Amino acid sequence: MKHLFTFFIFIVALSAMRAQTYVRVEQQLSIPAILLSDVPGLTPEYNVTNYKILYRTTDALGRPDTASGLLSFPAERSLAFPMVAYMHGTVLDRSRIPSNFATDERVLVYALATSGYIAVAPDYIGLGESDGFHPYVHADSESQSGRDLLLAARQFLDEQGIAYNDQLFVTGYSQGGHAAQALQRDLQADPGPDSSLVVTAGAHLSGPYSISGVMREATLTNERPTLPGFIVYTYVSYNNVYGLYDSLGQAFVSPYLEVIDSFDREIIDGAYFNFKLDTLLREREERLIDMFQDSIVRQIEENDPESQIIQALRANDTYEWAPNVPTLLYYCTADEQVPYQNAIVADSVMRELGSTSVLLESGGELDHGGCVSPAVRRALAFFDSLAVASPVSADNGRLELPELRISPNPLAPGQQLVITGLPPEEFRYDLLDMAGRSVQSGQVTSDQHITTSSGIRNGVYMLRLIRDDGRYLVRKVMFR
Repeated sequence: MKHLFTFFIFIVALSAMRAQTYVRVEQQLSIPAILLSDVPGLTPEYNVTNYKILYRTTDALGRPDTASGLLSFPAERSLAFPMVAYMHGTVLDRSRIPSNFATDERVLVYALATSGYIAVAPDYIGLGESDGFHPYVHADSESQSGRDLLLAARQFLDEQGIAYNDQLFVTGYSQGGHAAQALQRDLQADPGPDSSLVVTAGAHLSGPYSISGVMREATLTNERPTLPGFIVYTYVSYNNVYGLYDSLGQAFVSPYLEVIDSFDREIIDGAYFNFKLDTLLREREERLIDMFQDSIVRQIEENDPESQIIQALRANDTYEWAPNVPTLLYYCTADEQVPYQNAIVADSVMRELGSTSVLLESGGELDHGGCVSPAVRRALAFFDSLAVASPVSADNGRLELPELRISPNPLAPGQQLVITGLPPEEFRYDLLDMAGRSVQSGQVTSDQHITTSSGIRNGVYMLRLIRDDGRYLVRKVMFR
């Protein structure tokens, strides 16, 4: 009996530990909105409150880990804001991450927060406070770090009485685009406990989504890459996750091997790693693929599905699914680091799999660095077309009407949409296509129906019903 009681206490303690998803929260300096007025294309609205969060997660091998991330939100308590997960791009050392106050990319998180979003930005596994190696462009661990930070942030916000609404957006640039796509994919498949992490929209920006296709082919190019270390980093990362080689010497040849090994053991940082590899390639007049052993070259060239290397690359493609909410794929055609064909391939496959909510958009002939600012501005405008900040109420701005029904659904363009279960109050409506564009708006009639426009095209739309106090609900409507 004593042992049974001890076991019961252990289970209770274990459950309590699991329920507490964050380990520690540290408040950081707040940012007045006026300090963000110099950010190009940004109109700051709110002062920004910042916290560093340490939270429980798992690493790429499934082991318990403690990771870190940034939580930034508007210093305005009268409104329940949407949440957004911002997934950061490739960093050159483990300290250049969002939770570090001195990191430049952190201003993009501020931009989201000052615009009316509660933003979380994971540092990723193996970076920041997380120990061990960083599994670069490893989709599962990127996604897990984002999911677990969202849960940790929500728990902290709930404890502090800081309101947020049901909307959740996901975005990221470069490696962050890959991570954002993985996170949105995984949350669509599993939105978490009580379906609490349902994505409203995603914006994937200049990301390497096609690791086994477009990025594998980039490994074979005759053109010298701008940052050769980033492509090599992928093969080193997947070896650390999947155990592809007995040693790095099985994959790489000298003199590149010694540089790659030093980077893997964190003796040198990413900046020197790229510089040294680029210098060697120029001195030896060789291609990137010449760094690899012949046996590895053959596997990459032949794209053999039996190869463990090819299997690892394919396991980290992030585009083979059909988004069911508005999803922006943004790219620039002169991108020298992440070929724009990644976005073209992702768009094509997602549509083939049945998605009607993907929007493919080019930022023009800009390189990877030049594409950042227009991409983030476009993502913010895209989210703003869907976002609602509602007055704080007892239910944090949520409007629950389980008896509400709309019919017919599907319906034909021009047909009347009848709404039942709506309270006898004033409601506005907005009918949005799956790219977030309003195709019709107005007031719901007193007898609770909407006469739809005959010019609406067939497809899936979102009907947003908004009460005078700002609380709202959303229903999907299909026209055919």
